[in-house]
Amino acid sequence: MFPVTSTSTCLSSENKSQWKIAKKYQRLHKLIFEENGLPDGAKVAYYARGQKLLVGIKRGSGIVCGCCNTLVSPSQFEVHAGWASRRKPYAYIYTSDGMSLHELAMFILKERKYTAKYNDDLCVVCWDGGNLLLCDGCPRSFHKECASVSSVPRGNWYCQICQNMFQRESFVADNVHAVAAERVEGVGPIEQIARCIRIVKDTDAEMGGCVLCGGSDFSRSGFGPRTIIFCDQCEKEYHVGCLRDHKMAFLKELPEGIWICCDDCTRIHSILENILVRGAERLPESLLDVIKVKQEEILLGLPNEIDVRWRLLNGKIASSETRPFLLQAVSMFHECFDAIIDPVSGSDLIPAMVYGRSVQTQDFGGFYCALLMVNSCVVSAAMLRVFGRDVAELPLVATCYKNRGKGYFQTLFSCIERLLAFLNVKNFVLPAAEEAISIWTDKFGFSLMKPEQLSNYRKTFGQMMAFKGTIMLEKPVPSCRIVNTRS
Repeated sequence: MFPVTSTSTCLSSENKSQWKIAKKYQRLHKLIFEENGLPDGAKVAYYARGQKLLVGIKRGSGIVCGCCNTLVSPSQFEVHAGWASRRKPYAYIYTSDGMSLHELAMFILKERKYTAKYNDDLCVVCWDGGNLLLCDGCPRSFHKECASVSSVPRGNWYCQICQNMFQRESFVADNVHAVAAERVEGVGPIEQIARCIRIVKDTDAEMGGCVLCGGSDFSRSGFGPRTIIFCDQCEKEYHVGCLRDHKMAFLKELPEGIWICCDDCTRIHSILENILVRGAERLPESLLDVIKVKQEEILLGLPNEIDVRWRLLNGKIASSETRPFLLQAVSMFHECFDAIIDPVSGSDLIPAMVYGRSVQTQDFGGFYCALLMVNSCVVSAAMLRVFGRDVAELPLVATCYKNRGKGYFQTLFSCIERLLAFLNVKNFVLPAAEEAISIWTDKFGFSLMKPEQLSNYRKTFGQMMAFKGTIMLEKPVPSCRIVNTRS
């Protein structure tokens, strides 16, 4: 089944269905139906792929279903909506003001804590409670471990995201060369490329259904030939009956855990999981040439002790060791982008992408965060999703301001390309701002994607990211040899 990650990022890789397994969420979700929870008569709806599939009204301990006028549980409401395969009703049932039942339960919990004069919140990294650090510059709160802080600081404390914002505003004033070049304060050196408010395109009309028959119909109850299931790697949609007819799979019930559609996806999934376990990998000398040239150009030289590594992380299975790196990535993306806005909820999607969460119109469970680290510090980051052998997307890239122009992203991009070549992925796509197209085409070998190709991608891979005001680019993944450089 298609994995939809809950808001927690502290679970092991074996706990794929977090909403189903975590007892703390079962207790949390009961708040919806308790006194002072969601009021009776409130309208709710079940969403899939950005479309409202079923409406209902909250009453007592359940929901009056719009299709049968019967009081049902949230799980039964999800079945009636035709998405029994998800088994995550609280993630996809939304109130009329665009808040999922899970988010509402967390809000109710926070309000009760505030009423009881608890001075805490939910950690922005792992979305759990406990002893938290409260940022003095924004509403965010963190566990010490999630914020990579060894002890409780004295005086005012600002999170990394706020620190980066302060740094961005003071960057020009502290850089005599930038001032001499008449750079405008508040505008970064590649402002025209990186910094913008991105709004996710509403492309639901282009989305197809089953990749085998092209049909978008599905069974609203029980398990049968028109039940739909998603591959956990390529995210393609299938009818259970079509899988049987094409002799791809003979399912008698929805499988527990993940489901992979073919041998290619199984191999890709296995390789990516192994890379996650291996941790940071030292780069071969051949990939350091760009960094060396850039360092020489700005007369810095390359210190003998420099340690350059790249790493692939999956936010939905973050650990105490990887959470600080993911937080650095979130901070870096916020440094380079004002926001990535979901058109339905209006929420900023950057944290959801990095931590593999789901929102009303998008599921980000299949994303990986690729990092380039110099002396254990993240200097460049990119969000990567591999849709099986057909295509991979790179919708978001960033390099922190103080490390621009040092060849770090070019090096990270080379690592990603080598990985895709090893996975035998055919094509590489990304959304580019119009003013940045020449950089991607001239420097990285991309070309403009034909409209019919984009339409085909969207019909097959409905979750592929596209932003308003951007142009989709593509390139074939070049053949190259992967060198094992782990040390």
